[in-house]
Order: sequence, then structure tokens, then C-alpha cells
Amino acid sequence: MALLTENSGNPFRTLDPQDYKSDGQLKTLGAELALVVGSAAKSEAFIQDKQWSLLWRDADLVFQSPRPMTVFENTLT
Repeated sequence: MALLTENSGNPFRTLDPQDYKSDGQLKTLGAELALVVGSAAKSEAFIQDKQWSLLWRDADLVFQSPRPMTVFENTLT
């Protein structure tokens, strides 16, 4: 963990071709951190953009979350 805090650079930066070795591996730990943070941000943005078109919230409400009895009319709680 100490290695990560020392000279890890900006985790929100965009990776350049200079960050990669000739075999495709990343050169520094800071570049690897930027890759992980960038991938997480892109996946979160993808989920946020697609949740309405894929009806994930509706599916979660219908199939996984049982409704409490107070939702229905004329029921005793």
C-alpha cells in the first residue's frame, strides 16, 4: 500500500501511448491506477446511461423487491 501512495500520479488522467511498453504492459503503477479508475468511471457511466433503456429499475422493483402490505388499498398493516 505504501508503494501505491508514493508517486502514483493522477489517477484520473488519460493514458497515452507513452504509458505502455512494447509488449502492451503498463510502465508504472500510476498508469495502472489510472487504468482502473478510468475503467470504473466508464462502467459507471455506462450503467447510468443504460438503466432507463434496459428498465433495470423496473425489473428490480417487480422481481426482487416485494411490496409491503401498506401499498395496496384496503389492507391492514
